[in-house]
Amino acid sequence: MKRIRTPAAGIVSLGLMLACSNAFGQGQSQGSADTKTAATVPDSAKGAVEVKLTEYKIEMPTSVSAGTTTFKVTNTGDETHGFEIEGNGIEVALKPRLKKGESGSLQVDLKPGTYKVYCPVLGHKRRGMSRDLTVK
Repeated sequence: MKRIRTPAAGIVSLGLMLACSNAFGQGQSQGSADTKTAATVPDSAKGAVEVKLTEYKIEMPTSVSAGTTTFKVTNTGDETHGFEIEGNGIEVALKPRLKKGESGSLQVDLKPGTYKVYCPVLGHKRRGMSRDLTVK
């Protein structure tokens, strides 16, 4: 007997796969695309750095001063995004992830060096939500 699949079944399957990948997509994907975007100047005196997340880029300064830094992260995109910083023995993430229009803060004591900042949502880093941050 020959099976016939309807397009609706395929769409439902695809929708379930996407929902599961977003719900359980805690892992990091391999590879990265280093996309540079226009940076705003951080408020060094207060140690605050404004970060905007959207599809598929991170808008923030490319360098900051060493010391305690508060990343003020806002999701200006339509999809859920996250914010993680890794390097020099540090790996911390903003919890929970941010839905459209949500904001959060992440405070980190940064030592001089180079860090990788990225969105940990499955597939977002690979699609360009990754950049280097230099701490002086």
